[in-house]
Amino acid sequence: TGNKKRGAVKQKRSGSNDGSTKSGSSSSAVPYILGDRLDKGATLLQIKGHVVRISKDKDGSRFIQQRLDYLADPAHNVASSNEELNLVFSEAMSSIEDLWYDAYGNFILQKLLDHGTEDMKAELGDRVHADVVSLSNKVYGCRVVQKALDTLPKEKVAKLVSAFKGRVLPCIHDHNGNHVIQKSIIVISNFAKQAREGERCEEMASFFLESLDPIINEVIRDMEGLSRHPYGCRVVQRMVEYCIEPQKSRILDSIIAHHNLLVDDQYGNYVFQRSLSYGRVQDREAILETFLGGNNVVRMSMRKLASNVVEMMIKHGNEYERQTLVQEMLNSTCVDQRGNTLSAVVAMSMDAYANYVVKTAMDFTENSHQRDQLFGVLVSHLNELEEIPFAKHIVSRIHLHLRETKKT
Repeated sequence: TGNKKRGAVKQKRSGSNDGSTKSGSSSSAVPYILGDRLDKGATLLQIKGHVVRISKDKDGSRFIQQRLDYLADPAHNVASSNEELNLVFSEAMSSIEDLWYDAYGNFILQKLLDHGTEDMKAELGDRVHADVVSLSNKVYGCRVVQKALDTLPKEKVAKLVSAFKGRVLPCIHDHNGNHVIQKSIIVISNFAKQAREGERCEEMASFFLESLDPIINEVIRDMEGLSRHPYGCRVVQRMVEYCIEPQKSRILDSIIAHHNLLVDDQYGNYVFQRSLSYGRVQDREAILETFLGGNNVVRMSMRKLASNVVEMMIKHGNEYERQTLVQEMLNSTCVDQRGNTLSAVVAMSMDAYANYVVKTAMDFTENSHQRDQLFGVLVSHLNELEEIPFAKHIVSRIHLHLRETKKT
């Protein structure tokens, strides 16, 4: 009895939200959907004329989504499958603007992109294309665009991405739009890579790359500003990770040209780190040159953000680059507060940020002579280091090294 009362109240609210004066009508499908439970026998045909309204209700939207998933499963082979799908598509398209900005309605459009016929997807894709920038900058609309990028035919996706030409930066700066741009980069780059490497079709690869060029061009024109932007840095990182040649080299060239401004920036350093991980040998060589001489490695290591970049160089550099950086640390000296000259490695071990660089050097240095030299300096200052909280991980590694040395 209690459940029936609660169901009746919810039905009445649904009727009043729709502006209807009739609640609980026997001809209405609303009781099936918006009560406290979902009727197991309900079909989409029973909500004819109410699809849009029910799609915008939390429980109603879930019912339609689950029903569309059920109908799409070949194992169920429902006779009314096409009729139900056509009903939802027809009513949804007639009020598409009401759905794609709605918290629950947008999921129905996503399901239609998942399970609709090719003709349905094409028509829905055209509507998304016409409003792609506006949709991308809305919290629910951006989800519809991202689903379209995942489900539409490749040529349609390329056309959709091309529509951002001249309007890329506003989307990147937007809390929602930046996710669509990131998705566009990933999807189109994967298409191009598959065409080039999997299908051996350079013509098709070029077609996809051309559709992405408007985004690449606008980002490169403002590489410094975007790399130092909380959303822009994410877009640039996706480019470094997913873009293929010749776009990738253009992006990396632009990043390296601004490396002095990015290496110690709160967002730019992430772009810089990605460039070291996914970049070319020549990129790391150019960066390495800036670290050499003038105690640059030590100074960079003692800065919160720049220290991450030095660590990445040690981790991802080749043997020559790693040895060069570690040797620079070993050859450098620092002057402490009392005016005493101190080994840079020891001074770095006592620093809040540089200690991580020393720890990484201890873990990744493979050259036996250089490794012995590094540990030798640290062991000779073990008593001092044991008094420094920041050096506790380094001290642990020193003791481990001493135990291993005794065994041999």
